[in-house]
Amino acid sequence: MAYVTLAHLFWRDVATNAPALPFLPDWTYQLLFPQPAKGLSDLGLAAVDAMVGQHILIDLTHMSPQAMTETLARLDKIDPQCRVPVVATHGAYAFGGLKYNLRDAQLQAIAARHGVVGLIACRHYMADGLPRPKTFDDTIATLCRHIDKVHDVTGSYHTIAFGSDLDGFIKPTLPGLETPAAFATVEARLTAKYGVAVAQQICSGNALRLLDYWQGAP
Repeated sequence: MAYVTLAHLFWRDVATNAPALPFLPDWTYQLLFPQPAKGLSDLGLAAVDAMVGQHILIDLTHMSPQAMTETLARLDKIDPQCRVPVVATHGAYAFGGLKYNLRDAQLQAIAARHGVVGLIACRHYMADGLPRPKTFDDTIATLCRHIDKVHDVTGSYHTIAFGSDLDGFIKPTLPGLETPAAFATVEARLTAKYGVAVAQQICSGNALRLLDYWQGAP
């Protein structure tokens, strides 16, 4: 097992989650599905400790801001040298108001742990606060807006990857990214814009670095 997502869609007595049902506004979700005023339960804290001990990556995706803060604080206590990376396997930058998407401080904390954010292929999250993409060219422009913003916030391309969430996630996708095969064209377009080294880093290198951490488990 390489990683575990501790929060997902509803409160499961581990970590509180951000609203992530595209057909419900955030405020409606919070009204219908109230959660405790905490980030991690005792079970959640124990899970973080156990995952660090077992060399399993912690996926911050779906966590509420408080859960993410408490998780990172726990890691700082266990691992003040920031040797343990984290991952947000499918997320986006918060250009708009969705609580699911990542803010500057969260990205900086992930980068400080040499972690990675996988940019999701879902239009609902990637287009929040941006023009709605209608063509594949629009999709590339949207992806690059997120790539450039994460780069600006973290100071490098080391934190950026793709985590499309194509397998079972709620549609619609970004136009042109209906299947994984489309990402070959994405890599070609990123190569043209950023160069070979950066495109390879975003499309595979950063994710493989995280797997190197997992595979290095004793």
